[in-house]
Amino acid sequence: MDRAHHLGQPMIILLPEGGKGPGVVVAHAWWGLNQAIRDYGAKLAKEGFVVGLPDLFDGQIADTIEGAEQLADTDWSPNAGERLRDAIMALAAHEAVTGDKVAAVGFSYSGWHLFGLANAPDLPLSRLVIHYATRQIGPQHVPMLVHFAQNDPFESGEDMAEVTKALTADGPPNAAYTYPGTRHWFVEPDRPEYDADEAAVAWERTLGFLKG
Repeated sequence: MDRAHHLGQPMIILLPEGGKGPGVVVAHAWWGLNQAIRDYGAKLAKEGFVVGLPDLFDGQIADTIEGAEQLADTDWSPNAGERLRDAIMALAAHEAVTGDKVAAVGFSYSGWHLFGLANAPDLPLSRLVIHYATRQIGPQHVPMLVHFAQNDPFESGEDMAEVTKALTADGPPNAAYTYPGTRHWFVEPDRPEYDADEAAVAWERTLGFLKG
């Protein structure tokens, strides 16, 4: 079903078999809300989560880097962080969600924006999972799990090391992992960079973190 969360924009809600559960917002990469992210959300719903799938690009989907760059450079981009904030608040208020906070999972483009919400004091955010994105981590952030690709043309080794050092210093459950031989988008099955083995490892870590 759909639920309005930002100026009338719909957010897809996926319910678990039991109808209720902890909430997780799954935010798409710069490709838009494509089938790969919908499938990822469906997997989480099968694990007992109430999943919110916000559409940051108002239905627009790209399948090439050039097309995705155009989407990310549109007027939607400055509003992405606010839309994610609204999605988190809307899902936390959903009748099917147990508890008063929800987690969020982001990929690349949305991951960068979610980094900016990691220490928002007024946001009902419990945990944050980021795939292949970096940003300076502020103090008093929510617990975070970050997955890095080893060979990533979009993120520098220095930036990845800085995030890893910060999360390691903060201690468990905070963690950052770099996956050997992987490239940006390695967990997305519709991309040529997809690495099934390392994606499976990242998935199990994400699941354990969200259920922890």
